[in-house]
Amino acid sequence: MIADLFFSADSFGSVAGEQALGQVSQLHFSFETGLMALSCLLILSIFAEKIGLRIGIPGSIFLFFTGLLSHVSGFSFERFPLEEVHAIALSVLLFFSGLSFDRSLLKKSRQLNSSVRLAVLGTGFSMIFWLLYLQFGIGFFQSSAGYLVGVEPSIVSLMTVVIVASIAVQDWNAFAFVSGKIKDFESILADIFKVETAISASIAVAVAELAVLFWLKLNPGFEAYQGGDLLSQIFYGACLGSVTGLVFGFMLTLVIRFLVTSSSQLVLAALAFVFAGYVVTFVVVHQGGYLCALVMGVVTSMAYRSSSTEKEINFLSKSLDSVNMASEAILFFVVGLGLDAASFFVHLPIAFYAWTGIILIRPISVFLFFRGTQVPSREKKLLASFSPKGAISMALVVTAPAMLEQTFGLDVSSALTPASFNFMADVVCGAVLISMIFKSLFIPALHKNLTLLES
Repeated sequence: MIADLFFSADSFGSVAGEQALGQVSQLHFSFETGLMALSCLLILSIFAEKIGLRIGIPGSIFLFFTGLLSHVSGFSFERFPLEEVHAIALSVLLFFSGLSFDRSLLKKSRQLNSSVRLAVLGTGFSMIFWLLYLQFGIGFFQSSAGYLVGVEPSIVSLMTVVIVASIAVQDWNAFAFVSGKIKDFESILADIFKVETAISASIAVAVAELAVLFWLKLNPGFEAYQGGDLLSQIFYGACLGSVTGLVFGFMLTLVIRFLVTSSSQLVLAALAFVFAGYVVTFVVVHQGGYLCALVMGVVTSMAYRSSSTEKEINFLSKSLDSVNMASEAILFFVVGLGLDAASFFVHLPIAFYAWTGIILIRPISVFLFFRGTQVPSREKKLLASFSPKGAISMALVVTAPAMLEQTFGLDVSSALTPASFNFMADVVCGAVLISMIFKSLFIPALHKNLTLLES
């Protein structure tokens, strides 16, 4: 699947890091130093979250800038396993996103159909808008501000597809911090976001694959696969990822039901199945692992919830929540670590432009595709106010080169320069960070004002 093959040993993070650092000191990673770095990162994530709670923004933002600014300090990491960390952390995040889906709550409140319609049609509609919006905007910035000098319009179109596929994915984790700050928060809104998180990844993948296939038809010189071979490869990977996720999800449910006796065992079982599913699909067709993790989470949630008490379900969610938080913290740090700080700040204007497009289309999507009459007016306004973006979007874009090379047979080295890789990652990561800061500061205040107006 598209998301999986955003992962490669030649990913832009390592290339950009090497070019940006040059003569600075290096830390050579061994097994021992890797473990020490991981332990320090986990402790740092706790410290960052504490600071974030005090000033009202997620602590993961500090972790991102810690990784990003480590280059500025004259210190860098050589052979840091960026690609492996991306794969592990993103698999866990997608599994947890699927696991958090609870259709029973939405069925009881009669919001399931509206939520699914918003997730499917809203995501597709937004992607079409962003393709046009960003294609125009990037072209404008390219001609007027000196971005992407010498990059052909056809390559800009391909970069736009990658950016859109990344920012289209909703991220429930990006909203969890805000919901904790809102007093008397309605759980119905949280459930709607969980449905969007579980579905939007698949929709984004499908639309992006069609867009890349269309681009290859217009630019056949970059394609290594031919005709039916490429289509069958993509279809086979999608089917294998879905089927493996379905089977492993039921197997995990049986293990949880009959073998797991403690919280620690539950975490170990979930991680074992997530990693096993990723490996099986990636080894067979080099794709489908991330889709497998997402489907496995959804299947586990539906199967386990149908035969468990509320206490057992809460036990499952809370037991895995710490692993999910750790994965997100690690992902923010290593994404920042793979970027070039100077390039990131230079590209912030176009990142702000991309974020503006995100908030412009959201209320239109909610108005067109969400018909939830049972949702209070206050919550519906919040639903239309922003679209949660987070670590999943960042992880997708930083592993983009391998999707283009392995899934579609694209000659990446001739199509995309390291500067192009930097540009795509900077735009998506910048838009995500702006979105996170905006929602953390604006949404609680908006909720409070709406509550005062209604009372």
